[in-house]
Amino acid sequence: MKKRNSKSLVLISSASFTLLASACSTISTTEPSKTSMAPTESATTIKKVDPFGKYDPPIEVTAVRSVGASVKYNPGEDLDNNVWTKEFLNTLGIKIKYTWTAPDAQYQQKLNLSIASGEIADITAVNTTQLKQMEESGQLEDLTGLYEQYAAPFTKEIINQDGGLALKSATFKGKLLALPYTAGSLGDVLWIRMDWLKKLNLPEPKTMDDVLKISEAFFAKDPDGNGKNDTLGIAANKQIFEDMGSLRGFFNGYHAYPGAWIKDASGKVVSGSIQPEIKPVLAKLRDLYKAGQIDKEFPVKDGGKAVESVIAGKYGIMFGSDWFPYYPFVDGKTKDPNMEWKAFAIPSIDDKPAKVTVAFPVSKYFVVKKGSKHPEAAIKLLNLFCEKEWGKTADIEKYSVAKDGIELFKYPLVQTWPALKDIPDTYLALKDALETKDPKKLNAEQKAGYDKILGFMSGDSGINLINWATMRQKAPTDSSYAVEYNYKKENLLMVNAFYGAPTPTMKEKSSTLDKMTLEEFTKIIMGVVPVDDFDNFVTQWKKLGGDDITNEVNVWAETQK
Repeated sequence: MKKRNSKSLVLISSASFTLLASACSTISTTEPSKTSMAPTESATTIKKVDPFGKYDPPIEVTAVRSVGASVKYNPGEDLDNNVWTKEFLNTLGIKIKYTWTAPDAQYQQKLNLSIASGEIADITAVNTTQLKQMEESGQLEDLTGLYEQYAAPFTKEIINQDGGLALKSATFKGKLLALPYTAGSLGDVLWIRMDWLKKLNLPEPKTMDDVLKISEAFFAKDPDGNGKNDTLGIAANKQIFEDMGSLRGFFNGYHAYPGAWIKDASGKVVSGSIQPEIKPVLAKLRDLYKAGQIDKEFPVKDGGKAVESVIAGKYGIMFGSDWFPYYPFVDGKTKDPNMEWKAFAIPSIDDKPAKVTVAFPVSKYFVVKKGSKHPEAAIKLLNLFCEKEWGKTADIEKYSVAKDGIELFKYPLVQTWPALKDIPDTYLALKDALETKDPKKLNAEQKAGYDKILGFMSGDSGINLINWATMRQKAPTDSSYAVEYNYKKENLLMVNAFYGAPTPTMKEKSSTLDKMTLEEFTKIIMGVVPVDDFDNFVTQWKKLGGDDITNEVNVWAETQK
């Protein structure tokens, strides 16, 4: 499931925003505005417009997007025909035409070619590197004035829940050039197959050593009882730190933070990928791989293949997001009703509590091509998404997650998520309502979760096990939300120390360094090169641009003080 997982972030400077209690005016059906102001018009001269004004006649905007394997539709529907496309057309008079789509794994490559050729759609989702590239090449519409004019108050409140960092990251030389996809992150949790754990009479994990013992037992002691040596320990995929089967949480258990910029003892910002703590983790993963507890073919399997193995009941341990109960665990439990997963905090290898890596709360940006006929359309699409997800006219089962578990919220392209929505807001609201047996203070989304948890407690797992999944994610105890709330409460978050636009050397050399890092880590884990080769890798990483990038990051960091 995506990620109905926007969570509070340690970077947030103020937790005083109260998004879900705030009022948002009901969508207007009054006469629409048919004109838009110039992007550079001063905010002091902004003409008020209806943020939900309908185009008459309707307009068409082009877009491109990635479509993941977890996106599912009701019979007769698809990306171009669903509840959201109808809502956008009926309420806003906007029809979205996708000029192309691609699976997640191919999207970035295809988009890079489009950017290089200048053949871009009206609205596009880009990463930070692509955003900077398009800014430098003058391909982007200035949204500064349009945002002030067309963004609904409710939309602005959501985007600003992180204290303004998201908008700041999308602003260049005083110009807002993108709409940030805000989605707070509270790091990975540890998921364990509890039915296997109980069958083998193993204790719940409290340390990383416990996790290693569980992994060994899941591999060697036939936990599924089929008499075959066909089960594995820890899920992994070829990207190592990304997607389903990420090993990032495993590294965190050893106080290692690959892929993140962290502060060392002197306060300098350094790359977590080259720190001494990485080496023993690679050595341990090498042992697990040699023993067969990690899929021997993980170096050639992407996250989708890792998910297939989880659904098929081959893995018993998985590090990753709080929303895994909705996908892939529900799919696995549909095949095997005895499958039972439970979330745990990332345990530590020693007596020092493990901290989990927290990403910057913006994972991508929505940009508008310079010269687009209706650049404000992207903002109006965002307004409607926010309103129907969390505003006064929100309808969870119609627009977000259907009764049968289909994740309808994945259909719209332009989105943003409240950083405080899940943790602490939803978790604490549900905890209070369940303890007091009084749901009157809950908003629509929270009430839907409340009803599903009560349904599960009463013995009803729900259609497609949606009640079970909600319980595993949102219950006051023994849930991923409970784990993440404790991360925040106990200050167990390792925040990424760099969240600016790519530095000059990053743009030139990051892709090469990232590829080199992935290849080196994979070769060590597979036993192709000795563990001590990590030291040579660090030396080469620094020489090939790593030191220059580190210096640039620290120059940036000084400007943020």
